[in-house]
Amino acid sequence: MRFGQVMLTVGVLVYGVPVTGRAAEPGPPSDAEARAWLAMPRGSVSLGKTSAGSLHAAAQLPPKGKGYQVLSHAVGRKTNYGTEELVAVIDRATRAVAEAFPGSKLGIGNLGFESGEKIPWSVSHQSGRDADLGMYARDEAGQPLEALPFVYYGEDGTAKLAGGKVVHFDVARNLALVTALVGDVEARVQYIFVAAWLKAKLLSEARRSGTSQTIIQRLEEVLHQPTDSNPHADHFHVRLFCTIEDRLHGCQNREPPRRWVDLGDAEHAARSRELARVFLLGRDALHVAALEKLAAIRGTTAMDAVVGELGHSAKKVRKAALATLVAWADPAAADKIVGLLPSIRDAAWASALFQAIPELDAASLVPLARKVATAPESVLHADVQKKAGVALQVAALKILKEHGGAAEVPLLVELAESRQKKVAAAAREALAWVTCQPAATRFAAWWPEHRGEDVVTWLRGGLAARKKKVPANLRTRAGVELLIPLVAAGDGGLRPCAGRALVAITGHEFDARLRSPARN
Repeated sequence: MRFGQVMLTVGVLVYGVPVTGRAAEPGPPSDAEARAWLAMPRGSVSLGKTSAGSLHAAAQLPPKGKGYQVLSHAVGRKTNYGTEELVAVIDRATRAVAEAFPGSKLGIGNLGFESGEKIPWSVSHQSGRDADLGMYARDEAGQPLEALPFVYYGEDGTAKLAGGKVVHFDVARNLALVTALVGDVEARVQYIFVAAWLKAKLLSEARRSGTSQTIIQRLEEVLHQPTDSNPHADHFHVRLFCTIEDRLHGCQNREPPRRWVDLGDAEHAARSRELARVFLLGRDALHVAALEKLAAIRGTTAMDAVVGELGHSAKKVRKAALATLVAWADPAAADKIVGLLPSIRDAAWASALFQAIPELDAASLVPLARKVATAPESVLHADVQKKAGVALQVAALKILKEHGGAAEVPLLVELAESRQKKVAAAAREALAWVTCQPAATRFAAWWPEHRGEDVVTWLRGGLAARKKKVPANLRTRAGVELLIPLVAAGDGGLRPCAGRALVAITGHEFDARLRSPARN
């Protein structure tokens, strides 16, 4: 049996979670090993995602190098910090261009702050792996221009400076730059964001000039125009993958991988198993630290071991184990928690576990909520039902409100007539949310007449009930134009309904609950 594939024994802990049996080998690590796995390494470390991360022991890109100059605005903002790997690859790539085209100097914009905190000018530059590099230009006489501030190149490859001077995208030098980046033996370049029309010029020049097919294939994958931001026609945005070492401390890559880059999956899985061995030391402080590190690195290889710690005798260890599972947001963790619920006798702990499940967004979430709302005895220990049954029914109805759909309406209509006032109120709130009707609707009378309708029809009726002017058919351009503002500024009940209706009408998948009103 591999480490991490735990077995449940017959014994049950005081908190009602089955005891986790562990394989005899490998045993606990030494204190020195445990502390080495938990400690940050020397040098820079990129932590978290590019748009929601931080930077440990940042490296500074000096204001000037052989092949580059950091632009004055970035120097003034102090945004010339990143990982050591990012700083080094910028220096190597621009140096390579300067050697091939003597005298070349590239203007460098934002990398990130020394701490890796959010910067208003470059949202994704938070963990030290992103940099904005200028583009090489030449004037109309063909003379190269150096360290030029960012200028926007149109589809013809020209741009105008502030004084009206026309400059040209220098295809040869820009190709040399991106070739150096994707061909760097030490860098792990995932993306070079650039406008599609400039990418086309670079690839055309690469084919014309005899660039190797391997490099051309890499450029085809790595050069990419973003779909959710500006096209990047005035600078290159370079993004690196996490180094393997940084992944072992919490750096998180985004999709997609590149077939020529080893992301360190084997090392990451091994470290996850090593951190789980720290549990065997029996020292609560190290135990919690190992769980926190597993949360940071998304060490799901150790999931069974972490689930086992939900029954630890120390409350802080149990809470850390649950926090780790929630941080992973892995549906498999929800399934395992659901499996434990019937054996948990402590009402407060059962409630904490149950209310964490929605954050894991498991496929089993709605069926579980239905059971707790209607037949709690099938999934909860009798002691828990007695002490917290109503509270958990209300929590289940909140899950059905957020994640349920038309299939849950008959059940909700029935519960809206419950003698338990809190249950009835929660059911009515869920019904208003799911059906798009005002909360004061008499759902027992409303449902028989409207049971065969879809969300778009429900929403139209809900808008009419709120005295809003609506077209006879929402499945039109006028209907869509009416719904879009509701997604951004509608009341709490209308916002998700408008979102669901827009998905049904346009086929464009999105979830209005996951973004701010302004972003919607």
